Amino acid sequence: MNKKILLLTASYGTGHITATKYVEKALKQISPSLDTRIVDFLHLKGEQKKLTLFQKMYNYSMERPVLWDKFFDFTNNRFSTNLLKHFILRGYYSIAKKIILEFKPDIIVAAHPYWNYIVEKFKKEINNIPYICIVTDSYMIHDTWKYGSIDIYCVIDNDSKDVLEKSGLKNVYVTGFPVNPDIENQIDRNKILKELNLNPSLTTILITIGLGALERFIEIIDYLKTKKGEFQLILISGKYDNINSMLKEKKYVVPTAIIGWTNKMADYIRSADLVICKAGGAIVSESLAAKKPIFIPVFVPGQEKGNVYIIQKYQFGFYEIGKEKIFNILDRIISKEINLNFYKENIEKYTNKNAAINIAKLILQKI
Repeated sequence: MNKKILLLTASYGTGHITATKYVEKALKQISPSLDTRIVDFLHLKGEQKKLTLFQKMYNYSMERPVLWDKFFDFTNNRFSTNLLKHFILRGYYSIAKKIILEFKPDIIVAAHPYWNYIVEKFKKEINNIPYICIVTDSYMIHDTWKYGSIDIYCVIDNDSKDVLEKSGLKNVYVTGFPVNPDIENQIDRNKILKELNLNPSLTTILITIGLGALERFIEIIDYLKTKKGEFQLILISGKYDNINSMLKEKKYVVPTAIIGWTNKMADYIRSADLVICKAGGAIVSESLAAKKPIFIPVFVPGQEKGNVYIIQKYQFGFYEIGKEKIFNILDRIISKEINLNFYKENIEKYTNKNAAINIAKLILQKI
């Protein structure tokens, strides 16, 4: 009988989904006969036609960074996480338990901390099944991640490992963040940029607009769009159709490609010389895996503080929130006063390669 692996995630943002998807891909690459299943916490009660309470709270707070920061700090303690545990178990445990019993996995792997409560109870009540947790946050790790029922922790970096071990947790492995493995491969940059009607010889700045302070990204685009210099822009608005329409209405002096939702994100990151983004776990990890310097002009506090901390500590790029200071750094990058190769070399020394494969091998060792 084929081994079964249950992969648990939650569609808050993109990081948790990204991690789960590419771990599954790596597992299938190593052992095609495996039987895998992905379960989204937000779909436990069926496909949602309307946003759940969890999603509404998440989206509301992401758009108000100060509120999220206060919420993160207020709940980052055992008392608050126990209240959350009670709420989740009462509303979701019986559904999740049924799914686990029907699938009969040989191992459970989760990439979101809400599952820790459910799996902990299942292990005690039904079956002490092996359980691996993929921590998608770096350094600033919320208490919801820290549970003794977890057999193996997979973390992004040594700083995150130190945080968990200082909390008394064991079996913490530094694997890196499981991004699209294609992002570590070479591409035909000339071909990709020419398909966007861009010039491969110019410095290419990729701007990805993420949930949070959208106005800061628009300010940066408005500043860059009329500048002259040997650079060009790729603007990715993702799911924000209204932002995409607004960007297309603007006039650009600098060569610019405007892209909405895309499944070619790995190609565009690898084609860029600099990635301007918020400090989300997925986009930061993807950029680092592609050896691309990062510029963070805004971030949602809480767990994203950890990503900013890592970027600053190891000099992987830039973090600045003052508008004039942001523009000054961009001017120095465009004029080549700042050498981006310095940051690329720092990233090369630090980045864990083949993170998804690393995690997949750990999973298979535990079956």
